[in-house]
Amino acid sequence: SFLSMAHLPSPLPLHDLSTIISHSIVDSCAIVFNALLLAAVLLRSPKTLKSYTVLLVNSIIMDLVSTTSMLLAMTRAIPARHVLAYVYDGPCVYISGYFCHCMHTLSMATISQSLFLIASSFGYRLYVLGRPAPSSNTIIFICMLISVPNIVILRLIRPEYKLDDYVLEGESACISLYIIYHIFEGHVSIFNFFTMFTILAMTQPIGPTLVAIFIVRRKVLAKIVAHTAQMSDRTAKMHSSLTRVLTLQSLLPIFFSGAVVSYGVCQFDLMCSPVQEHFIMESVSFMPMVAPLITLYCVKPYKE
Repeated sequence: SFLSMAHLPSPLPLHDLSTIISHSIVDSCAIVFNALLLAAVLLRSPKTLKSYTVLLVNSIIMDLVSTTSMLLAMTRAIPARHVLAYVYDGPCVYISGYFCHCMHTLSMATISQSLFLIASSFGYRLYVLGRPAPSSNTIIFICMLISVPNIVILRLIRPEYKLDDYVLEGESACISLYIIYHIFEGHVSIFNFFTMFTILAMTQPIGPTLVAIFIVRRKVLAKIVAHTAQMSDRTAKMHSSLTRVLTLQSLLPIFFSGAVVSYGVCQFDLMCSPVQEHFIMESVSFMPMVAPLITLYCVKPYKE
């Protein structure tokens, strides 16, 4: 049948169907919005924002890669005791399980990268208040430096298709998934060194990053108020609009926080459901959709 060719169960569960619809809408919109912002940045960025434009373009590219890979994978993460499994509902199932794994890994690494770039944007805004803007080459180097942890994650996440040992333990939910889905992979034990390192690298930075973002935001706002008298009206408005962008974008990691909390509750077997398993990745998909809308709306040259 068509459904079996698509590697999807028949009949399709409601939670899977809802996920496919949600990802299709949110991720497709995110691709369009980021493409529009990229065009606006490349065509309408003022010369005074030359070095900041490099940081912005890097963020847009990360969001484009992230949302495209999430659209292709549509991952359902299934944390259960010491096991972490993945089921894919996206178009990647037409190609191969390994391709699905690569898309999922890519989405996780780029989501983390986007979070660090938001924090870097605050650091940049604080730095240029009272100092000359750094060169474009310096910003490129910083972006490359920030990407190192995520490159390590890309190297460490390895697909483990042999979940037979876990299935034989008698976990009924995973047995049914193993029978229904053709592409079903994961980690037999999260206590494997590489698996645990990757999980910690993905989940632990969210807290310190959020704290750093809000501390730097307060310092930026305080400096703008203190230097308003020495700034020209145009410069003050530019700093104000960019700070408004960063303030709104500082709320975006809440989506990532929701995913981390949902994952932790499931992994420690406190409370879990298929809807919650889908939510782990679905909640994160809103980040690359909302981020470009904030910049397009708040920065006048791009808005025009």
